Amino acid sequence: MDTDYLVIGAGASGLAFADTLLAESDVAVTLVDRREAPGGHWRQAYPFVRLHTPSAFYGVNSLALGQDRIDQAGENAGFYERAAGEDVREYFATVAERLTRTGRFHLLLRHEHLGGGPDGERVRDLSTGEVLDIDVRRKVVDARYLEASVPATHVRSFEVAPSARVVPVNDLPQVAGLQVRYAVLGSGKTAVDACVWLLDNGVEPDRIRWIRPRDAWFHDRRHFQPLDLVAGIIEGIALDAEAGALASSTGELVDRLESSGRLVRIDSSCPATMYRGTMLSSGELHAVRQIKDVIRLGHVRRIESDRILLDRGEVATRPEVVHVDCAALGLNNAPGTPIFQQARIVLQQVRHLSPCFNAALIAFVEAHRDEDADKNRLCPPNPYPTSIEDWPGMMARTWRAEGRWLREPDLSAWVAASRLNLLRDLAEHAGEPAARAAVERFVTHVQAATVRLGGLSASA
Repeated sequence: MDTDYLVIGAGASGLAFADTLLAESDVAVTLVDRREAPGGHWRQAYPFVRLHTPSAFYGVNSLALGQDRIDQAGENAGFYERAAGEDVREYFATVAERLTRTGRFHLLLRHEHLGGGPDGERVRDLSTGEVLDIDVRRKVVDARYLEASVPATHVRSFEVAPSARVVPVNDLPQVAGLQVRYAVLGSGKTAVDACVWLLDNGVEPDRIRWIRPRDAWFHDRRHFQPLDLVAGIIEGIALDAEAGALASSTGELVDRLESSGRLVRIDSSCPATMYRGTMLSSGELHAVRQIKDVIRLGHVRRIESDRILLDRGEVATRPEVVHVDCAALGLNNAPGTPIFQQARIVLQQVRHLSPCFNAALIAFVEAHRDEDADKNRLCPPNPYPTSIEDWPGMMARTWRAEGRWLREPDLSAWVAASRLNLLRDLAEHAGEPAARAAVERFVTHVQAATVRLGGLSASA
């Protein structure tokens, strides 16, 4: 076999990259994945998972996900729809079919990449064991460098006694019962989803214990609504810039962001240090705040039938308690590395927390720029955050990169029109008073914020 680009990983980023590269250049792309269908970690997501962002800016650039409807009921009422896991899986299957019909895209499922060999890139068929040599004329694209760790596949970091009941969050619907008691393990979005699912299914809050190794900061979902509600996005970004320009320390920065409503935490009486960039609605916050039995003794080290051992102590449990493991890492916080390398592309974040947009952006730059140094100037890596201390550097890197895009007419035009750009409808609504005021506020503060936030972060 031969191909121009060999993409390793058929998840959201790999497909978004291939989609834009095929649209912007006359090349052949082969995509390899170990799974039996495209979609990456979505193939093993828990059954009640949904996007935490609106569907409107998720997926690939050439095909919309969902109908751009605003939900009328539930925790997401008043906000744009968020696709369920099954919807996302069907969507990516459709994407792969559409790309295949171009005649320049080849999908190798149930195959694993073994690395380079004397006759090309080596790929093993997991069904037969046969090893193929693929001649790659241009570049190998690593779409797995930031591969997410999901509950179905992660390795537990704690011991479990044979008599204890511990299940991954994927199995929660199978064991759920109104009279069962639960202990949810984890601090992030998956743990929130598990708690909300239990509450929505009639489990009383006092039957749920929440073991949170550290409390987390979340974004308010109202600041991430696209299309006709796009003014809320620029308002949120303007709040970021203003806080960044005026704060003299990370502590003051976080205080400003919380007081403005840009960042929220479940319990305002407890310090929060974790930050993964996820978002919640006010309805979700209200729901999980009903859970009062919260254990803050660090990470779980061992679960036995009658006790849970943690970093800083232990708590009692009972044999009938279902302990729900939601402690997978999720976003991979691997260190930044040059995205464009010799005969290789390593897909990473550029604009913060926008994986599909970033993969498509990198593909556009690959198609329209010649020198790797120029490509890396436009696409500097921006690692995923784990702590609120990572927020200043993350934002400074985003704003510096966006400033460079604005000076490149073809790139800025592509960004403005991209379906994956959460601000794509801003121009249409720029005349609205709220949007106009937010843009002015952002422009007033962004340069000072970029400099100041860079000074607050050693890694900016």
